[in-house]
Formats: sequence, structure tokens, C-alpha cells
Amino acid sequence: MKEYLTFKSGKFYFTVNYDKTIIDPLLIKAIVLNETIKDLPILPNLAAQFETELMIRSIFGTAAIEGNPLDIEDVTAVINDNQIKTTSKHQTEIKNLLTAYKFVEQLAKTSNPIILTEEIISKLHETITSNLDYEYNIPRKYRTHIVKVGDKAHGGIYTPPKIIEDIKALMNVYIEWINSDEMMKVSPFIRGSLAHYYFSIIHPFADGNGRTARMIETLILESSEIKYVSKMLSNYYYSKIDDYYIAFSKTLKLKKDVTPFLKFVLEGIVLSLEEIKNRIIFIIRQLALRDFYNHLLNEKYINKRQHSLMMFLLKEMKPFTLKKLLLEEPYSVLYVGKTEQTARRDIKKLLSLNLINQIKGKEYIINIRRLD
Repeated sequence: MKEYLTFKSGKFYFTVNYDKTIIDPLLIKAIVLNETIKDLPILPNLAAQFETELMIRSIFGTAAIEGNPLDIEDVTAVINDNQIKTTSKHQTEIKNLLTAYKFVEQLAKTSNPIILTEEIISKLHETITSNLDYEYNIPRKYRTHIVKVGDKAHGGIYTPPKIIEDIKALMNVYIEWINSDEMMKVSPFIRGSLAHYYFSIIHPFADGNGRTARMIETLILESSEIKYVSKMLSNYYYSKIDDYYIAFSKTLKLKKDVTPFLKFVLEGIVLSLEEIKNRIIFIIRQLALRDFYNHLLNEKYINKRQHSLMMFLLKEMKPFTLKKLLLEEPYSVLYVGKTEQTARRDIKKLLSLNLINQIKGKEYIINIRRLD
């Protein structure tokens, strides 16, 4: 633990002390899941597509936490340079976050684990708040005024360090501590979470602190070869926004115990890793099933129309009925000039090969676990 006595805000503690009975099981789950994901094969083009999707979700989440009103579709449009009806400020916030993510991705490749510096933090803050007219905020410059964060509904109002002398001193201690032997030896999940937490409660800038804190966490995780999850956490924080703020408040009150914040973050990491694992396994299943359908066609177990139908179903992943096959695209193009009886025979054939399952009444769905 690192202790520092400020001029105006009393003692400040940097600690990795937590309740092992609560945190260790979550940490073990996170580590095991991450290793499992590393071992799952995924084609580079699909991995890149997955990364892009997660980055868009992350940018949406981290911006939304700070009040940006753009929905996920608008965020996607801004990232793709499409025109939308919104203020330039909101679009600039999104574009700045995109630039910050690209900076983090490049920086993460330079060191494992990353050595955090004030220059890196200043660059992140500058990138995130560039060309934005936030009151009192100057990119790269620590604030010189008192701020208050939080509210009574989320555990109370907190006053971060009040004067620039304390902010500068605490940032020096923060950098020294987060790069210390003690912190370099802990799991990157712990180091990233605590880098996020302590930066947030120092709250060194006039604006952009939350986004910078979450970007620091992303940098630490990505530099430690922890893929995907860093880009999912901001969306988790946004979806659990009340719990996010309460975790800060509970940990602040404990001072020398970071269990509440670590528990909240690690629960999000485990949920995110589970989702990632399931998504990758699903992609692998889809690729394997495509090959399997091709095999069935080549061996004449199914005809070309049935093969095309299975490819449509694999792409759509939605329930269907006999009526949909005959009347709705893309399925109906397969049955132009065909009778209802032909569609019935196709369904019966696919059921017999266990390629589809009947789920309720007259509804059917692809059997994604056919090869398990």
C-alpha cells in the first residue's frame, strides 16, 4: 500500500488490498476464460470484423456514460463518416474516441505490460477532448478549480483533490505505484481495474476524466495480450451505470480496501469473456456447418435447393415456418414455381438429417449443434 498526505484533502491511499474470498474466484474465472479464448481458432478477417464491432460498442458505451445522446446506429454512422443529424460536438466526441482507440492499439504493441506515463495519459486526454469546448478544460492541463462528482442516489457526493499542487503530487504517486513491482506482479485484470479506479478519484482534468480512465484500463489490458474484453467493458459500465457509480462510492468509503470496485469490474470481465467465448464458438460452428452442408450436397444427401435453404438459415439464424418458406425472401426465391408439397418434403428431409429442429407448433430452427 502507498500512502500520501495531501495539503488540502487529507491522506490518500493506493492499495491492492481486497477480500480474497470474493475476488479470487472471479479472478480465476477471468484468467481461465481468457486462456480458453486465446486457444480458440478464428480467421484473421473474422477477428478484425469482431474487433471493429466491439470497438463501436465500446465507443458508444464510454460516450453514453458521459451524456453523449447518440445511439449505436448513429455512432456507427459517425465512425464510417456518414452524415447524421446531430451537433458537431457529439460527433467530435465519437471521432476523438475512435482516434484514442487507434492510439491505444498501436501503443499496446510496444510493451508487455505497458509502463504508464504522464505523457501517455496527457496524450489520451488531449485526443479525447480535442476541439471540444468543455468549461475550464484545457487538453493535457490539470484542473485548477474544485469539482464535485457523484450524487446522493449513488452513495454520496465526492470532492476529489482540490488544488493543483495535490493533483500533481498524486499523479506522480499514481504513476510510480501503478508501475511498481507490486502492481506489475498482479494480474492485468487487477492492475487495469485499479488504474481506472485511482485515476478516476484523483480526477485530474476539468473534463474527460471518465473516458481517459477507461482508456487507460483498455491500454493496460491490451498491452497484456488480453483481447476483446477491454472493448466490452465500457458497454458493461454503461449498462450497469448505477452499479458503476455505487462501486466507486463504496470503495471510496472503505479507503484501504478495493473489494467493491474490483468485484464490480471482474464480474463485468467474466460476463464479457463468456460472451466472447460463446461468440467465437458460434462462429466456428457456423464455419464447420458450411463445410458439412457442402459435404452433404456432394454426397447427394441433400439437393441444391435444400443446400441453399440451409445456407440461408445459417446466415439468418431465425425460426421459420412453412408459410415463410413460400412467401418471404430470401427463402421464397427457392420455391418459385414449386408446390407447397415440395417445401413440406424439404422440411421433412432436413428434420430426418437432424439439420433443423421443430421448436413449437409449426416453427422450425436450424440445429446449430448438429456436429457437437
